[in-house]
Amino acid sequence: MERIEVNVQTGEVQNIQLTADEVVAAQAQYAAWESEQAVNSPVVDLQAEIATLTSEINALKLKVGQ
Repeated sequence: MERIEVNVQTGEVQNIQLTADEVVAAQAQYAAWESEQAVNSPVVDLQAEIATLTSEINALKLKVGQ
């Protein structure tokens, strides 16, 4: 793994190899973020959602006379 450093005055770009400690820290941070995303993302039952929306569409069609 490496990080990119850019000198904003000269525009020089450097790729710098991460140390083993930096790699471990980055992987731990990513794992924490990933688990947070899993907790905060509700599981959606798509079949139930489709059934609900279909019912709503059919009710609207009845209202407008189709």
